[in-house]
Amino acid sequence: MRNAVNNALKKAKSDIIVATVTKTQRGNNIALTISEKYIAKALLKQRGIWEHIFEVKSIKKDEKWYKIVIHSLKIDIFNMKIEMKYLRIELEKYNSELKLIINSIWLSKGENRARKNHASTILTFKIKVEAQKHLKKRVLAAKSTYRTAEYWDYRSSDQC
Repeated sequence: MRNAVNNALKKAKSDIIVATVTKTQRGNNIALTISEKYIAKALLKQRGIWEHIFEVKSIKKDEKWYKIVIHSLKIDIFNMKIEMKYLRIELEKYNSELKLIINSIWLSKGENRARKNHASTILTFKIKVEAQKHLKKRVLAAKSTYRTAEYWDYRSSDQC
């Protein structure tokens, strides 16, 4: 795929070179990496040249997101994916200035949550200051308040 993208760019007389084309860890996204002397915005401007190579719903530039964790959230209320949408609505309604960029994601797998009453979930913000603001206070959802903590992004293979 990388060669196909680079050939299409070369044919269009673009000097941008794509270094890698990889699937993300979950496998639902494709990441294109370009060499350091180019910026992503330039590649996006030329998307008409190369986007036909991929079956995609959307194309966007990678952004840094800021995450915090809610601990001890009641599982029975928000256990399914659709209910996480309602958690987002609830959090944004009852917590001033809380604006998430995606729905919350459970830290544990469904089979692990099946044996528990409470679990932790991730809140994702676009701006670091917003995430930090909600670290300093409890958040309100489902008629309860919940403690938050900083999120540490580790893979299970990173742990000792």
